[in-house]
Amino acid sequence: MEQVKKRENWSSRFGMLMSLAGMAIGLGNCWRFPYLVGAYGGGAFVVAYLICLLVIVVPLGLLEAGIGKGLQGGNIDAWRAILKNRTGGNIVGAGFSIAYAVMNFFYMSVTATAVYFMYVFATGLTSREAPELIYDNLNSTTNPLLILTIIVTLLLIFIIYLGVVNGVEKASKIFIPAIFVIFVIIIVFAAVSIPGIAEGYNFYLNPDWSQLARFDLWKTALGQALFSVGVGPGCVLVYGSHIKKSDDCVLGFLTVAILDTCAALLAGFAIIPTCVALGLNPESGSGLIYIVLPKALSQIPMGNVLGVLVMFAIFFAAMSSAIAQMQIAITSFEDGFGWNHKFTVLLCGVITFIMACVCVVNKAQFDFWNNFAGNYAFIVCAAIGGVGYTYIFGVKKVREFLNEGAWIHIGSWFEPLVKFVACPLMLIIMIDSLFPFLG
Repeated sequence: MEQVKKRENWSSRFGMLMSLAGMAIGLGNCWRFPYLVGAYGGGAFVVAYLICLLVIVVPLGLLEAGIGKGLQGGNIDAWRAILKNRTGGNIVGAGFSIAYAVMNFFYMSVTATAVYFMYVFATGLTSREAPELIYDNLNSTTNPLLILTIIVTLLLIFIIYLGVVNGVEKASKIFIPAIFVIFVIIIVFAAVSIPGIAEGYNFYLNPDWSQLARFDLWKTALGQALFSVGVGPGCVLVYGSHIKKSDDCVLGFLTVAILDTCAALLAGFAIIPTCVALGLNPESGSGLIYIVLPKALSQIPMGNVLGVLVMFAIFFAAMSSAIAQMQIAITSFEDGFGWNHKFTVLLCGVITFIMACVCVVNKAQFDFWNNFAGNYAFIVCAAIGGVGYTYIFGVKKVREFLNEGAWIHIGSWFEPLVKFVACPLMLIIMIDSLFPFLG
């Protein structure tokens, strides 16, 4: 296997921003955020989410992006530098990369579901069959979902194969703007065509302040913010490593955090008020998108057209995250072990393809990898990463990386914020998520 001689960097500032936004914007924004807003009483969850984002997630995300930019390497190279030990760095860095990449084992069938619901809306199937039956039939009948999963997985592998600039960056330049355009169209249409939409906006924008006394709301809001932006298992680090040392990493990451938050808020605007205005329950959990929303859209003119647009947005968001989840491993193994790009993509692609198919035909495997990656691997990596970046590698050195080429310089205040506020709070929440001690 030939040694990697030169790493790819983003070809333009716009490409960098769209690629970083693609890493962050995913199903967490378009699927999970809206139903969590509904489950936790509307505006109160939005307020808690924004506070967690500003106080904890953005500082830790800047730290992770700075390490990537400064070291110009993936997880393996970064952890060799953090631990000052090659073997330890290989183990931890590879573990981080694998823990994030295995999310695609179950993620591809979720992405395929969005494609199937494009067909559902395009054919008007929701007017002839209850959405819950459509959803249950898809998940109990293997063939359609398996075929679609194969197609989206092969598309993912092809995009990664093309490389950072020709694959990841070009795809992100299409996917991310399209998500924003689609949600804006839906919001405008809902505002002028749905009776009683003001009641829905009130639920979404007017917080029930008493909800902020709930610890579980804060825990969920922080977990959602970490997962949404991608802070923890090295994805921000790897994408940051493709930023040139002379480029502005600080402004880039802050812009991405804003774009990611806007995507989540727009998804909420597009979905929650519509459900409330039409008398449907916004507290419907994960079924909000594929069960409750189709019921809502079936009650309004051009509802099927809007449904197709929503599913396109969800598909674009899902694919951009799936790209990031595989790219983390690709970059880390190429940089850390000098693996050839074609070999690395083939290896990771074949494993992902096989396991994605297994998770479609075996529900137990889907549940296992969903639980392992989403509830344990991500949380453990986030905790270990926070400690490694903050207390072992050192905030001061990262601040120097961040300030090189930066328009907005990070001051000395950044170090105590990360050491004594952001990282400890994150660790408390993460430990409680694994071993509940506060109810």
